[in-house]
Amino acid sequence: MEQSIGKIIAQRTGNEQLISILADELSGTDLTSLLLEVFARRAQQLTAPELLKQYEQNRFVQPAETDFIHLLEKSVQTLKCLAGHQFKPLQVSPLSQLGTCSVVATVDQDKVVSALRNCEVLSDATNALAMYISSQKKKQQSNDGGGHIKYCTTQRHVRSQPFQIKGFSPHFTIGCLVSSGADTGNFAFEKKAIAEHFAALGDVLTNVFDCGPVRFRLQQREGYPDTFIPAILEHLHQQFPALEVTRDETPGSNNYYKGLQFKAVITLQQRDFEIADGGLVTWTQQLLNNKKERFFISGFGLELLNKLEEGLM
Repeated sequence: MEQSIGKIIAQRTGNEQLISILADELSGTDLTSLLLEVFARRAQQLTAPELLKQYEQNRFVQPAETDFIHLLEKSVQTLKCLAGHQFKPLQVSPLSQLGTCSVVATVDQDKVVSALRNCEVLSDATNALAMYISSQKKKQQSNDGGGHIKYCTTQRHVRSQPFQIKGFSPHFTIGCLVSSGADTGNFAFEKKAIAEHFAALGDVLTNVFDCGPVRFRLQQREGYPDTFIPAILEHLHQQFPALEVTRDETPGSNNYYKGLQFKAVITLQQRDFEIADGGLVTWTQQLLNNKKERFFISGFGLELLNKLEEGLM
Protein backbone atom coordinates (compact mmCIF):
# COMPACT_ATOMS: atom_id res chain seq x y z
CA MET A 1 0.00 0.00 0.00
CA GLU A 2 2.65 2.50 1.07
CA GLN A 3 4.98 1.64 -1.84
CA SER A 4 2.14 1.89 -4.33
CA ILE A 5 1.09 5.31 -3.05
CA GLY A 6 4.71 6.42 -2.96
CA LYS A 7 5.20 5.45 -6.59
CA ILE A 8 2.02 7.24 -7.66
CA ILE A 9 3.03 10.45 -5.86
CA ALA A 10 6.56 10.22 -7.27
CA GLN A 11 5.17 9.93 -10.79
CA ARG A 12 2.79 12.85 -10.30
CA THR A 13 5.41 15.16 -8.84
CA GLY A 14 8.37 14.00 -10.88
CA ASN A 15 10.34 13.60 -7.65
CA GLU A 16 11.37 9.97 -7.06
CA GLN A 17 12.82 10.84 -3.63
CA LEU A 18 9.83 12.75 -2.23
CA ILE A 19 8.62 10.09 0.22
CA SER A 20 12.16 9.34 1.41
CA ILE A 21 12.83 13.05 1.97
CA LEU A 22 9.65 13.51 3.99
CA ALA A 23 10.01 10.28 6.00
CA ASP A 24 13.77 10.06 6.53
CA GLU A 25 15.52 13.39 5.97
CA LEU A 26 13.27 15.97 7.63
CA SER A 27 13.33 16.32 11.41
CA GLY A 28 10.06 15.79 13.24
CA THR A 29 9.74 19.52 13.85
CA ASP A 30 10.38 20.42 10.21
CA LEU A 31 7.92 17.80 8.96
CA THR A 32 5.24 19.04 11.36
CA SER A 33 5.78 22.65 10.28
CA LEU A 34 5.59 21.64 6.62
CA LEU A 35 2.40 19.63 7.04
CA LEU A 36 0.78 22.38 9.13
CA GLU A 37 1.40 24.78 6.25
CA VAL A 38 0.01 22.25 3.75
CA PHE A 39 -3.19 21.67 5.72
CA ALA A 40 -3.63 25.38 6.43
CA ARG A 41 -3.52 26.06 2.68
CA ARG A 42 -5.94 23.23 1.92
CA ALA A 43 -8.38 24.52 4.54
CA GLN A 44 -8.17 28.02 3.06
CA GLN A 45 -9.21 26.65 -0.32
CA LEU A 46 -12.46 25.20 1.02
CA THR A 47 -15.81 26.93 0.72
CA ALA A 48 -18.56 26.40 3.29
CA PRO A 49 -20.67 24.22 0.94
CA GLU A 50 -17.60 22.11 0.13
CA LEU A 51 -16.89 21.75 3.84
CA LEU A 52 -20.43 20.46 4.47
CA LYS A 53 -20.19 18.03 1.54
CA GLN A 54 -16.94 16.60 2.89
CA TYR A 55 -18.45 16.28 6.36
CA GLU A 56 -21.37 14.29 4.98
CA GLN A 57 -19.00 11.89 3.23
CA ASN A 58 -16.58 11.42 6.13
CA ARG A 59 -17.41 8.37 8.28
CA PHE A 60 -14.98 9.46 11.03
CA VAL A 61 -16.81 12.66 11.99
CA GLN A 62 -20.41 11.47 12.30
CA PRO A 63 -21.97 11.39 15.80
CA ALA A 64 -22.62 8.10 17.58
CA GLU A 65 -26.06 6.50 17.40
CA THR A 66 -26.25 5.51 21.04
CA ASP A 67 -28.08 7.45 23.77
CA PHE A 68 -25.37 9.84 25.00
CA ILE A 69 -26.77 10.40 28.51
CA HIS A 70 -27.27 6.67 29.04
CA LEU A 71 -23.72 6.00 27.84
CA LEU A 72 -22.29 8.57 30.24
CA GLU A 73 -24.34 7.18 33.13
CA LYS A 74 -23.12 3.67 32.42
CA SER A 75 -19.53 4.94 32.08
CA VAL A 76 -19.69 6.56 35.52
CA GLN A 77 -21.23 3.43 37.07
CA THR A 78 -18.51 1.34 35.42
CA LEU A 79 -15.70 3.51 36.76
CA LYS A 80 -17.17 3.48 40.27
CA CYS A 81 -17.50 -0.29 40.13
CA LEU A 82 -13.91 -0.74 38.92
CA ALA A 83 -12.67 1.73 41.55
CA GLY A 84 -14.28 -0.54 44.12
CA HIS A 85 -11.86 -3.20 42.92
CA GLN A 86 -8.93 -0.77 43.43
CA PHE A 87 -8.51 0.08 39.74
CA LYS A 88 -7.78 3.82 39.77
CA PRO A 89 -9.82 5.74 37.16
CA LEU A 90 -7.73 7.88 34.83
CA GLN A 91 -8.89 10.18 32.04
CA VAL A 92 -6.41 9.66 29.22
CA SER A 93 -5.86 12.12 26.38
CA PRO A 94 -7.80 11.71 23.11
CA LEU A 95 -4.38 11.83 21.43
CA SER A 96 -1.51 9.38 21.82
CA GLN A 97 2.16 9.60 20.98
CA LEU A 98 2.77 8.62 17.35
CA GLY A 99 3.55 4.89 17.30
CA THR A 100 1.94 4.12 20.67
CA CYS A 101 0.36 0.95 19.27
CA SER A 102 2.47 -0.01 16.25
CA VAL A 103 5.89 0.24 17.91
CA VAL A 104 5.25 -2.17 20.81
CA ALA A 105 2.37 -4.28 19.45
CA THR A 106 1.44 -6.09 16.25
CA VAL A 107 -0.74 -3.22 15.02
CA ASP A 108 -0.36 -1.73 11.56
CA GLN A 109 -0.01 2.06 11.70
CA ASP A 110 -2.55 2.21 8.85
CA LYS A 111 -5.24 1.08 11.31
CA VAL A 112 -4.57 4.20 13.40
CA VAL A 113 -5.55 7.76 12.50
CA SER A 114 -2.14 9.43 12.46
CA ALA A 115 -2.07 13.14 13.25
CA LEU A 116 0.27 16.13 13.29
CA ARG A 117 2.58 17.24 16.11
CA ASN A 118 3.99 13.71 16.52
CA CYS A 119 0.61 12.37 17.64
CA GLU A 120 -2.06 9.90 16.64
CA VAL A 121 -5.74 9.73 17.56
CA LEU A 122 -6.27 7.37 20.48
CA SER A 123 -7.02 3.89 19.16
CA ASP A 124 -6.38 1.83 22.31
CA ALA A 125 -6.43 3.24 25.83
CA THR A 126 -4.56 0.22 27.24
CA ASN A 127 -1.54 1.22 25.15
CA ALA A 128 -1.86 4.81 26.40
CA LEU A 129 -1.99 3.55 30.00
CA ALA A 130 1.12 1.44 29.38
CA MET A 131 2.91 4.59 28.18
CA TYR A 132 1.77 6.54 31.25
CA ILE A 133 2.75 3.83 33.72
CA SER A 134 6.13 3.29 32.05
CA SER A 135 6.82 7.01 32.13
CA GLN A 136 5.96 7.18 35.83
CA LYS A 137 8.18 4.21 36.62
CA LYS A 138 11.06 5.72 34.65
CA LYS A 139 10.75 8.98 36.59
CA GLN A 140 10.82 7.05 39.86
CA GLN A 141 13.87 5.15 38.57
CA SER A 142 12.48 1.98 40.07
CA ASN A 143 13.78 -1.40 38.98
CA ASP A 144 11.42 -3.51 41.09
CA GLY A 145 8.35 -3.09 38.88
CA GLY A 146 6.95 -0.30 41.05
CA GLY A 147 4.62 -2.59 42.98
CA HIS A 148 1.23 -3.75 41.75
CA ILE A 149 -0.34 -0.81 39.86
CA LYS A 150 -3.93 -0.82 38.57
CA TYR A 151 -5.73 1.75 36.38
CA CYS A 152 -9.02 1.86 34.52
CA THR A 153 -10.76 4.18 32.09
CA THR A 154 -13.78 4.49 29.82
CA GLN A 155 -12.57 6.16 26.67
CA ARG A 156 -13.63 7.08 23.16
CA HIS A 157 -11.53 5.20 20.59
CA VAL A 158 -11.07 5.81 16.87
CA ARG A 159 -9.87 3.12 14.45
CA SER A 160 -9.46 3.55 10.74
CA GLN A 161 -10.36 0.09 9.42
CA PRO A 162 -13.88 0.01 7.91
CA PHE A 163 -16.62 -1.88 9.77
CA GLN A 164 -19.44 -3.50 7.80
CA ILE A 165 -21.32 -4.75 10.86
CA LYS A 166 -24.59 -3.20 12.00
CA GLY A 167 -24.08 -0.94 15.01
CA PHE A 168 -20.32 -0.57 14.54
CA SER A 169 -18.68 2.76 13.73
CA PRO A 170 -15.12 4.17 13.52
CA HIS A 171 -15.40 5.71 17.00
CA PHE A 172 -16.77 3.99 20.08
CA THR A 173 -16.38 3.83 23.87
CA ILE A 174 -14.49 0.96 25.47
CA GLY A 175 -13.99 0.16 29.13
CA CYS A 176 -10.35 -0.62 29.87
CA LEU A 177 -8.41 -1.87 32.87
CA VAL A 178 -4.71 -2.64 33.24
CA SER A 179 -2.37 -4.10 35.85
CA SER A 180 1.37 -3.49 36.00
CA GLY A 181 3.94 -5.21 38.14
CA ALA A 182 7.05 -7.38 38.11
CA ASP A 183 7.90 -11.05 37.82
CA THR A 184 8.51 -12.41 41.33
CA GLY A 185 8.38 -16.10 40.42
CA ASN A 186 5.73 -18.83 40.39
CA PHE A 187 3.49 -16.74 38.12
CA ALA A 188 2.54 -14.64 41.17
CA PHE A 189 1.82 -11.42 39.25
CA GLU A 190 -0.09 -13.24 36.54
CA LYS A 191 -2.31 -15.10 39.01
CA LYS A 192 -3.09 -11.95 40.98
CA ALA A 193 -3.76 -9.78 37.91
CA ILE A 194 -5.97 -12.30 36.12
CA ALA A 195 -8.05 -12.99 39.23
CA GLU A 196 -8.51 -9.25 39.88
CA HIS A 197 -9.50 -8.53 36.28
CA PHE A 198 -11.99 -11.40 36.15
CA ALA A 199 -13.57 -10.33 39.45
CA ALA A 200 -13.85 -6.71 38.29
CA LEU A 201 -15.19 -7.59 34.83
CA GLY A 202 -17.68 -10.03 36.29
CA ASP A 203 -18.92 -7.36 38.69
CA VAL A 204 -19.32 -4.73 35.96
CA LEU A 205 -21.02 -7.04 33.46
CA THR A 206 -23.33 -8.59 36.06
CA ASN A 207 -24.24 -5.61 38.24
CA VAL A 208 -23.83 -2.55 35.98
CA PHE A 209 -25.15 -4.08 32.77
CA ASP A 210 -27.25 -6.96 34.15
CA CYS A 211 -25.68 -9.44 31.71
CA GLY A 212 -26.18 -12.51 33.85
CA PRO A 213 -23.42 -15.12 34.27
CA VAL A 214 -20.10 -14.37 32.56
CA ARG A 215 -18.04 -17.19 31.08
CA PHE A 216 -14.29 -16.88 30.60
CA ARG A 217 -12.19 -18.77 28.05
CA LEU A 218 -8.41 -18.97 28.34
CA GLN A 219 -6.33 -19.22 25.18
CA GLN A 220 -2.67 -20.24 25.30
CA ARG A 221 -0.17 -17.97 23.57
CA GLU A 222 3.57 -18.23 23.00
CA GLY A 223 6.13 -17.04 25.52
CA TYR A 224 5.26 -19.07 28.64
CA PRO A 225 5.82 -22.74 29.56
CA ASP A 226 3.12 -25.37 29.08
CA THR A 227 2.52 -25.42 32.85
CA PHE A 228 1.28 -21.81 32.80
CA ILE A 229 -2.36 -22.24 31.73
CA PRO A 230 -2.99 -25.21 34.11
CA ALA A 231 -1.53 -23.16 36.97
CA ILE A 232 -3.81 -20.22 36.16
CA LEU A 233 -6.87 -22.47 35.84
CA GLU A 234 -6.15 -24.07 39.21
CA HIS A 235 -5.72 -20.66 40.84
CA LEU A 236 -8.96 -19.30 39.36
CA HIS A 237 -10.96 -22.38 40.36
CA GLN A 238 -9.65 -22.00 43.92
CA GLN A 239 -10.43 -18.28 44.03
CA PHE A 240 -13.81 -18.44 42.28
CA PRO A 241 -15.30 -21.95 42.52
CA ALA A 242 -18.59 -20.83 40.97
CA LEU A 243 -17.02 -18.96 38.03
CA GLU A 244 -17.08 -20.70 34.67
CA VAL A 245 -13.50 -20.66 33.37
CA THR A 246 -12.47 -23.06 30.63
CA ARG A 247 -9.50 -23.58 28.37
CA ASP A 248 -9.97 -23.09 24.63
CA GLU A 249 -8.34 -26.13 23.04
CA THR A 250 -8.38 -24.62 19.52
CA PRO A 251 -7.53 -20.95 20.06
CA GLY A 252 -6.06 -20.24 16.63
CA SER A 253 -3.04 -17.98 16.20
CA ASN A 254 -2.47 -14.57 17.78
CA ASN A 255 0.89 -12.83 18.24
CA TYR A 256 -0.58 -9.82 20.06
CA TYR A 257 -0.60 -11.49 23.48
CA LYS A 258 2.09 -13.48 25.31
CA GLY A 259 1.37 -16.54 27.40
CA LEU A 260 -2.35 -16.04 27.73
CA GLN A 261 -5.31 -14.36 26.06
CA PHE A 262 -8.84 -14.49 27.42
CA LYS A 263 -12.35 -13.94 26.13
CA ALA A 264 -15.36 -13.08 28.28
CA VAL A 265 -18.66 -14.34 26.86
CA ILE A 266 -22.18 -13.27 27.80
CA THR A 267 -25.61 -14.24 26.51
CA LEU A 268 -28.10 -11.45 25.78
CA GLN A 269 -31.30 -11.65 23.77
CA GLN A 270 -30.52 -15.34 23.13
CA ARG A 271 -27.24 -14.36 21.44
CA ASP A 272 -23.69 -15.01 22.60
CA PHE A 273 -21.30 -12.05 22.59
CA GLU A 274 -17.54 -12.04 23.16
CA ILE A 275 -17.87 -8.84 25.14
CA ALA A 276 -14.38 -8.62 26.65
CA ASP A 277 -10.88 -9.52 25.57
CA GLY A 278 -7.44 -9.23 27.11
CA GLY A 279 -4.26 -10.90 28.22
CA LEU A 280 -0.57 -10.48 28.90
CA VAL A 281 1.48 -8.14 26.72
CA THR A 282 5.14 -7.10 26.69
CA TRP A 283 4.65 -3.35 26.19
CA THR A 284 6.13 -2.19 29.51
CA GLN A 285 9.01 -4.63 29.06
CA GLN A 286 9.84 -2.98 25.76
CA LEU A 287 9.29 0.60 26.92
CA LEU A 288 11.44 0.20 30.03
CA ASN A 289 13.86 -2.36 28.57
CA ASN A 290 13.22 -4.60 31.57
CA LYS A 291 12.36 -8.30 31.09
CA LYS A 292 10.99 -8.45 34.65
CA GLU A 293 8.12 -6.10 33.78
CA ARG A 294 4.65 -7.62 33.55
CA PHE A 295 1.50 -6.02 32.11
CA PHE A 296 -2.03 -7.41 31.90
CA ILE A 297 -4.83 -5.69 29.98
CA SER A 298 -8.59 -6.03 29.58
CA GLY A 299 -11.07 -4.21 27.37
CA PHE A 300 -14.83 -4.60 27.03
CA GLY A 301 -17.47 -3.17 24.70
CA LEU A 302 -19.12 -0.60 26.93
CA GLU A 303 -20.86 1.13 24.03
CA LEU A 304 -21.82 -2.20 22.50
CA LEU A 305 -23.60 -3.08 25.75
CA ASN A 306 -25.29 0.32 25.68
CA LYS A 307 -26.53 -0.29 22.13
CA LEU A 308 -27.78 -3.75 23.04
CA GLU A 309 -29.85 -2.24 25.83
CA GLU A 310 -31.28 0.25 23.31
CA GLY A 311 -32.04 -2.42 20.72
CA LEU A 312 -29.61 -0.97 18.16
CA MET A 313 -27.76 -4.23 17.50
